[in-house]
Amino acid sequence: MDPISHHGAVGVGEAEAANRRHLCSIMEACGFRRYDNEWWHYTLADEPYPDTYFDFPLG
Repeated sequence: MDPISHHGAVGVGEAEAANRRHLCSIMEACGFRRYDNEWWHYTLADEPYPDTYFDFPLG
């Protein structure tokens, strides 16, 4: 990804930067870790099944 997709990237509009920070604060408060190179990518910090891939239909 381009550096613009990173957390804290320069060149992002103020509204967009504020939205990214807001999302990050919510996600981290709920137990997720951010991936520094993609502002939209988070992982559950205490994943209960870290080595399990769930593949089943929903609905």
